[in-house]
Amino acid sequence: MAFTHPILVFFIIHFFFSASHSFDLSSDEICSFTPFPILCKTLLPQNNSIDIYDSGRLSIQLSLSTTNQIINSINDFLNPIELLLPKSTISALQDCQYLLGLNVDLLSNAAVVAKKPNNSLENTEADDVLARLSATITNKETCLDGSMMCSVSLALFKKGWNPGSGVGDFIRWSMLKIREKVVVNPDGTGNYTTINDAIAAAPDNTLVREGYYQIYVVAGVYHEYVSVAANKKYLMMVGDGIDRTIITGNRNVPDGSTTFNSATFAVDGQGFVAMNITFKNTAGAAKFQAVAVRNSADLSAFYYCSFEGYQDTLYTHSLRQFYKECNIYGTIDFIFGNAAVVFQNCNIYPRLPLPGQFNVITAQGRTDTNQNTGISIHKCTITPSIELASYNGTKPVQTYLGRPWKEYSRTVYMLSFLDSFVHPDGWSIWTDDFALKTLYYAEYKNSGPGADTSNRVRWSGYRGEISYMDASCFTVSNFILGNFWLRWSGVPYTAGLYL
Repeated sequence: MAFTHPILVFFIIHFFFSASHSFDLSSDEICSFTPFPILCKTLLPQNNSIDIYDSGRLSIQLSLSTTNQIINSINDFLNPIELLLPKSTISALQDCQYLLGLNVDLLSNAAVVAKKPNNSLENTEADDVLARLSATITNKETCLDGSMMCSVSLALFKKGWNPGSGVGDFIRWSMLKIREKVVVNPDGTGNYTTINDAIAAAPDNTLVREGYYQIYVVAGVYHEYVSVAANKKYLMMVGDGIDRTIITGNRNVPDGSTTFNSATFAVDGQGFVAMNITFKNTAGAAKFQAVAVRNSADLSAFYYCSFEGYQDTLYTHSLRQFYKECNIYGTIDFIFGNAAVVFQNCNIYPRLPLPGQFNVITAQGRTDTNQNTGISIHKCTITPSIELASYNGTKPVQTYLGRPWKEYSRTVYMLSFLDSFVHPDGWSIWTDDFALKTLYYAEYKNSGPGADTSNRVRWSGYRGEISYMDASCFTVSNFILGNFWLRWSGVPYTAGLYL
């Protein structure tokens, strides 16, 4: 898991959008909706009556101002003494610089949308703001703990504008559009010889209606650390197939990387799509945290890809993500992060860990009840990798569905096949009784010898077998609003539980 540092103060906005309510409330009433009411009351004007929407807008602006101040403070701190600091400290501070820069963009975009009149936000606009504010908290948690200001903003926003009650139609594209195609081939016969060069040549800040910039990466092994920056939007990367187009690296935490920057492939650009590619981190189990892919891109999708590592293989860091017919290999917490993410028809392969270790598939990092984040594993197959299946040790390797990385961790397995190697408890603790009352773990009509829930954990946060209606909340159409954006990508998906 990514190491965090207590530095910042943040906040949120959780909206209940309704044209029939004026939402003129006292500061005490408004701040009761947030997780940090005392801080909230120090931020708001001390009027007799305050509009919930204006309070939300103000909290976003204050959060934006605070974020810029912290970036400046980190810059001032690093510049004169950078050479005197340990490499690990410099890396952690540089992660914070980068993540807070992303937060400036996220908060600025949220502020623009929130300036609209109280009753004019469409369903998708409100969900966009919630996703962005949820991501600011995730970005903060990646480099530090204890931030409160962004949590105040999210809670206020959710109280004022609630996705699902907005009005208006969303323009729907039913066909994939490609604006330009380029080829990467190391032998020089394509447009570029490296993936990073092809990405650098892509236009900045494009719109989905303008079409995708498609990069075809011919079969081969690419020893590159690839980064798709936030301004490289609607970029599509297509390979020649799993185990044919391979992007590989071996960065890891013991050798000086942070978990966040250990990724072989890192993506921040909205609308990113990858198909037919294998992503690897070959550091090995003995190097602990070593990420193959870190995804912080909103409205991103991976189709028929493979993610191979051991601990922390796939970092679903933040925002809305979708994975279809992918293979994911790992040992400890190998699907982790705080995105709103759906895995559909994927193969999940726990591997053989180091002696004395056990496998944990998911470690979801939701830190606030207002965040619209979680892991949904839908119609997937969970079976042991070849090396784990053939292991004949005296002590069997225990494998769990997940454990709570953060206090409000949320993970659901639905209509998936669970093989016999899944521990009867199903779920594991993080430490002691941390988050056992506040997490949300659930299962819905899974099959296979490991799907029996009769001997599962008895935590108050574990919901056991949930209803059809509850499970429907974690589908592509509801959890990540996939009907509004996946059809642009060309990636197939099942919108509901069954259809």
